[in-house]
Amino acid sequence: MLCELWLSQRYLKKGKKEKIISLTAFISMVGIALGVLVLIVVIAVMSGFDVFLQDKMVGTNAHVFLEFFTVKQSPAQVAEDLGKIRHVVATAPYISGQAFIKNGQQVFSVDFRGIDPAQQSKVTRLSEYIKQGSLNLEGSEIILGEELAGRLGVGLGEKINLVSPVTLKETQFLVKGIFNSGMYLYDSGLIMSSIKGAQEFFKVEGLVSGIAIKVDDIYKVDEVRSDIYNLMRGIGQFEVRTWVDMNRNFLQALKLEKVMMFIILTMTTVVAAFGIASTLIMSVMTKVKDIGILRSVGAKTGSILQIFILQGLSIGIAGIIFGLVGGVALTLSLNNIVDFISRLIKRPLIPRDIYYFDRIPTNINTGDVTVIVACTLIISLVASIYPAFYASRINPSVAVRHE
Repeated sequence: MLCELWLSQRYLKKGKKEKIISLTAFISMVGIALGVLVLIVVIAVMSGFDVFLQDKMVGTNAHVFLEFFTVKQSPAQVAEDLGKIRHVVATAPYISGQAFIKNGQQVFSVDFRGIDPAQQSKVTRLSEYIKQGSLNLEGSEIILGEELAGRLGVGLGEKINLVSPVTLKETQFLVKGIFNSGMYLYDSGLIMSSIKGAQEFFKVEGLVSGIAIKVDDIYKVDEVRSDIYNLMRGIGQFEVRTWVDMNRNFLQALKLEKVMMFIILTMTTVVAAFGIASTLIMSVMTKVKDIGILRSVGAKTGSILQIFILQGLSIGIAGIIFGLVGGVALTLSLNNIVDFISRLIKRPLIPRDIYYFDRIPTNINTGDVTVIVACTLIISLVASIYPAFYASRINPSVAVRHE
């Protein structure tokens, strides 16, 4: 193996006849490096957005929702029992329903949620999203999303009228706070009041819709859901939904987009792999006589095959190393580049008032990088097989007479 490796590298070095081979090998290596670099940067950015959006999803909402239908125990007793389940960190009661708003000639519905402000802060990060006012809700006070407030043209301290689907009567609420979660779905269609205010609005005195639950690991929600079903078996009708269930379609769309982007960008590496194949073919054609001599002195077919496969792999590995280093470095400095461009054009490249963030979220995932490196290595290997196989099938007697 060492002999084959030495010969494979020697055949790549510049000589009178090998200058063009060295040049095409270098171009192929650059192509592989650029393919790996682009893949790492794009997948890291997409992974960063996945993490960013997941963070927003579980920031406004709890990780798990236990929704009551008919439960024999009191909400306080259920919450106490839930606190004993592994991974459960905190619980908070809530009321959930719909409300109607009339805005000019338009009538539209919004999600209306009653919360306990003190306990809600333990299961979500809603208190961090308050941009104006306070989360300390009492009676007929509400908080609403920034987008919804802008659509209605209301500000802090102003009043809005909501229509309950139960009574079909208008109830006046005072705007106590305005929040911005960074998720348009919530910022444009969610209103929250105190539990008492929601109970009066929906005419469900003393009742709650369910209990919101926070866990110590958002990826353990399925395990927690199973434990809840086991704990509450036989005490009534209920449903347990996790943050994954509530955003399943959106999460699957993100996953599909990431996979499709990976496949599309991998094509750049495949194109670069054609350069590896052409380099090896030229190398074989210029080394026919050398191959004949090697076969004449006892080199086996497998050894010839290894020489040219190792030659192709060395080009691929060199490209992977440079692409890996460049991709990681570019990903880590991406926001510095954005800041530099923003200073050049004298305005933010990513306006926060449009995108809700001014920094590009990135996440260099070890698993993603491993898949990129492995796929590129396999592509380089496949590109090397045919030229290497062709070289191993050259007839020694014909090769020695070759000029």
